[in-house]
Amino acid sequence: MSGSADEVLGNRYRLIAPVGTGGMAVVWRARDLVLDRDVAIKLLAGELASKPGNRERIRAEAQVVARLQHPNITAVHDYGEAGDLSAGRNGRRPYVVMELLEGELLSDRLRSGPMSWRRATQICAQVAAGLAAAHERGVVHRDIKPSNVMLTAAGAKILDFGVAGLTGSYDPDDERDGTVFGTPAYLAPERLLGGGVIPATDVYTVGLLAYRCLTDRLPWHADTPTQMIANHVYEPPHPLPEIPGMPGEVARLVGRCLAKDPDARPPAVEVARVLAAATGIHVVLPGEDGSSTQEVHVPPTAELEAPRRALPAPRREHRDHRGTRRTWAAIIATVAAAGATTGMIIWKPWAPKPGCNIDFYIHPQLTDGGDMPFEARVRVSNVGNRTLDPWTLRFVFRGGQAVERIEGVGSYEPGVGAQVVTGQAPLPPGKAITFGVWGHGGQPGPPSDFFLNDVACDQRNDMRGPQEQLPAITEIVDAPPEKSRPPVQPGGPPPRNPYDPNDPNGRPPGGGGGDPNGRDPSHRGGPPGQTPRTTTPPAQRSRRRAARV
Repeated sequence: MSGSADEVLGNRYRLIAPVGTGGMAVVWRARDLVLDRDVAIKLLAGELASKPGNRERIRAEAQVVARLQHPNITAVHDYGEAGDLSAGRNGRRPYVVMELLEGELLSDRLRSGPMSWRRATQICAQVAAGLAAAHERGVVHRDIKPSNVMLTAAGAKILDFGVAGLTGSYDPDDERDGTVFGTPAYLAPERLLGGGVIPATDVYTVGLLAYRCLTDRLPWHADTPTQMIANHVYEPPHPLPEIPGMPGEVARLVGRCLAKDPDARPPAVEVARVLAAATGIHVVLPGEDGSSTQEVHVPPTAELEAPRRALPAPRREHRDHRGTRRTWAAIIATVAAAGATTGMIIWKPWAPKPGCNIDFYIHPQLTDGGDMPFEARVRVSNVGNRTLDPWTLRFVFRGGQAVERIEGVGSYEPGVGAQVVTGQAPLPPGKAITFGVWGHGGQPGPPSDFFLNDVACDQRNDMRGPQEQLPAITEIVDAPPEKSRPPVQPGGPPPRNPYDPNDPNGRPPGGGGGDPNGRDPSHRGGPPGQTPRTTTPPAQRSRRRAARV
């Protein structure tokens, strides 16, 4: 065991007795000899304390939690390193000083069976409120489960930010060569599939927490860690059973929290509001100015009973995942024993998941000379789960255009119809860059066959009219949401090109045509004044989806 009774850390904290142990740390009751009060001390267990990576992790946890001041988050008071100075840093043990909580772990409470729906929603509302405050500061807990929630006289308290991450950063699991730290029963799908750190991960586990508190079980049946993990990714959750007296809004909210798609889950602040409203309690939520917190008086429960459109039942995708399941089983078999004995599974998922989106915008310039100059923008989005460093984009102009210059990227190499663009900076998951292309001649249609580091991309095309603006050239920014990309064209042939002189409905170079913008109402692109959009054939899009499975 790390530490011993009556040992004094940092000439200030006297260890009294251990109050809890986990897979990586021991928590002691201790006496603060300076302020004359009892505190909790978290010490890394045994040989883990000598590993620099673990020491930095526990220090980072202390720094993160110290910035979060909220009644539903356990407060951190101090950080230090104890041991023999002559042994160097590797001989010193890091420790975190926290407020000492008097109460009962939620995991211990649940052993006595389900609780009333009112008590369950109160606990989960307070957990969600604490998470909302953390998310406002850019912190994602990533390990919400019953053993990390303490029930005290002052309300529920969130414990252990040991695997927390910063919103939008690389997944810390990816930096550990893909190793996932967590409890199989409480792992969000995106943590298993890889990707960036997002607040929706915590919302998913709050949904699991609420389901467990209300029913004394999880939304699926599972006998093994392998089956638990498969459930998170593939199996739709069983709907909550009808619970007498509980507002229907609570069950609908839990269903939304358990959505496989992170974008379909509500934010933590909404979860806290709805659950608090179900029992009329007050919770502390981030202030609207984004810089402080305030007490929020939620509406009475009666308002939740107004008729609302019921959410559709989750639908199971009919994709064939048998090969993936077999791969999973082989991988998890090597670590199932550890998960069964400690409740913590360390699992290395499959190979990196590549993926890319291309949004191509082109603005031909109609001239009398027939040279047909054009300006275009190419937006490259990394929708995989690994940073691309370096990255190279290859694409082909099949209309005979000559590219004069490309701006906004590191370098480019023109070829016969083909272009090779190399990025100047790494492209992390969930990020995008937009560069410009200028050229002339040929048929001013979009290029094709976009490959990012040899991975086929999902391409969307947008032909801009004479009076329409092109997107700006940008450095690395957040990738656009799916709804803001050019729309996918329905099945059938692509829209006619109004600038194609060989198209009977198009506008010949130099003017002409019935519509002043060179478009015809019969075009698949829409009515007069609306720009036609195109997209790659479904076969190209399916290649990208297959690569992401």
